[in-house]
Amino acid sequence: MSRWNIKEVAYYSHDGQVRKLTFEIGKVNIITGASGTGKSAVIQTIDYCFGSSTCEIPIFITDRVCAVGIHMVNGPTNAIIGRRVRAGAAKTSHQMYFNFGSAAELPDDAKDLLGEGNRDITRASIERLLGISDLALHGAESKADDEDSRISLRQATAFMYLTKNIVDSDKTLFHGLDAAKSAGHIVASIPYFLGAIDARTLQGRFTIRGLNRGIEAEEKRKALYQKNDDEFASVSHALLDEAIACGMPVTDSAFLTTKDRLENLTSLASWSAKQSLPSSTEGKISPLAEVYGEKKKVSERLLGLRQEWRAATATTQLTEAVRDGVERQQRKLNAIQFFDLETSESVCPVCSSKTAEPTAQHLAITRAFKSLTAERDVVKKNRPILDAFKQRLSISIEEASTMMRSLDVRTQELVAADKAFQIEEENTYRAARVSGRIGFFLENFSGQEPFDGKKLNRYREELETLEAEFGADAAEEKLRAAELVISENATEIFGGLPVAEPFGKTHLIFNSKKPSVTVRDTTVGRSYKLTDLGSDQNYLSLHIALLFGMHRFFAAMKSPVPGVIVIDQVSRPYFPEQKKKGVARDEAEVTSDDAASLLEYFNFMFDEVERDEGLQVIILEHAYFVDDKRYKDAVRYRWRKADSERLIPPEWPQR
Repeated sequence: MSRWNIKEVAYYSHDGQVRKLTFEIGKVNIITGASGTGKSAVIQTIDYCFGSSTCEIPIFITDRVCAVGIHMVNGPTNAIIGRRVRAGAAKTSHQMYFNFGSAAELPDDAKDLLGEGNRDITRASIERLLGISDLALHGAESKADDEDSRISLRQATAFMYLTKNIVDSDKTLFHGLDAAKSAGHIVASIPYFLGAIDARTLQGRFTIRGLNRGIEAEEKRKALYQKNDDEFASVSHALLDEAIACGMPVTDSAFLTTKDRLENLTSLASWSAKQSLPSSTEGKISPLAEVYGEKKKVSERLLGLRQEWRAATATTQLTEAVRDGVERQQRKLNAIQFFDLETSESVCPVCSSKTAEPTAQHLAITRAFKSLTAERDVVKKNRPILDAFKQRLSISIEEASTMMRSLDVRTQELVAADKAFQIEEENTYRAARVSGRIGFFLENFSGQEPFDGKKLNRYREELETLEAEFGADAAEEKLRAAELVISENATEIFGGLPVAEPFGKTHLIFNSKKPSVTVRDTTVGRSYKLTDLGSDQNYLSLHIALLFGMHRFFAAMKSPVPGVIVIDQVSRPYFPEQKKKGVARDEAEVTSDDAASLLEYFNFMFDEVERDEGLQVIILEHAYFVDDKRYKDAVRYRWRKADSERLIPPEWPQR
């Protein structure tokens, strides 16, 4: 079986030199050596040529090379991928090269690399050759999101590398899942690489996502239209009620339909009063004020007349009292008529004795009687005059009262007329304000386009058709089937690798959605998570079992994932000192007796590539088995600390 393998990795110096690493196709290829010799840079170089957004190749190398390249092979087809490297901290370049054909090969000089293009165009060409669709994973719409949000070789590398931070990780299953930016895209791509969905299905699902967004947008427009229409109905109803209250002309049909309300409001917006509002009367006396002035004068005159009438009445009463008193006194003194006051001799009325003259008492009584008689005559004389005066006052008071009543009636009429005018004036002003508000209201609402539900209905019909064809049910069945096959493959491999108890006889269950692996012990009915495995050896065995189990599946279904697995240091769990940063370690020469468990991993990989499924394994290793022939035969390069050989010759010039 033929799958894409890596034949060569090349590094080009600034002065025309080249360093090529050659690997055997469909074999296990091992590079051993001390730390600091450049082993781990091989993964970073391959990843850079596969179109990574940044260059992670160590600075020691990028300062000494101007370009890197890889030579891939699939049967008779050769593919050459090259990429420029910039000097300094900004070492990432988007200038790439791509050439393929039966005779394509890596040149000895960087200037002879063919097929120059930018990173996006070159990567798309590589993916077409590999058979990887370039359809969107999440329907990315911005250029910033386009980088990793499409099916591409970038997601496929998750199933090609076991880097230092993944090979014995207790948390992360695949390369790239520990980076938030790429993790979601990798997970979304798994159904495609597992064959649960094809390019057509992916396109259909992308269209479904677009239709769902379109339906959501149309439903929002519909809801907004309905909200605006309800608000229009509510506000227009209130404005029409106000117009009616102000006496403005509103037809009976104004409240029936939106069209009727709009026609009436349009008419009311141009309403104007039939008569102009009265101008200011400043400087003039109003009729009501004149009447109030007349009433004041009449009231003052009436008050004076009534005061005079009361005084006259009091005088009349006093006169009557005087007359009555005089008459009483007069009756008492009337006895004087029985006496002869004219004779010279006075006779005593009691004893009849003659006297010479009247007595003093007699004279006083006589004078008093005459005085009372005179007063009575005066009262009798003035009474008719007083009565006539009172009669004139009564007439004047009646005339003044009649005039006051007339003025009261006139006042009431003027006040009523003034109130009606005020109401009319107020209604006119209110109507003018309402008309202005109606105009403003129409300016803000008249521009709303009627909602057309045809587009929404069309979207829903198309969505229903696509969901029937590309719905999740069929894809879910395929995905579950793929997970089952991978789980069985991984379980078989896991059972043959070094595993500490109690996980020696367990079943691995792969879930692609999380993604995760559950370790199921069927003998005791217990399940374990990845973090429960507990030892680096167990983590290493699980990662190798899962990745090689997936590649068995990829080979069987002819997946576009290249048949390459690159592992950085299988021996990490067995040489813990390798994890210490900043400590340079030489190559570790071991015998099969010293690390029998470690050798089991390599024996498995040797056996696995002999299945002839097109799988190639590249191992960057610290250990070297001096007494194992298969291991030694698989070593392509051995860079020991004491030797001068390195990935990049130290004598290469820096820029």
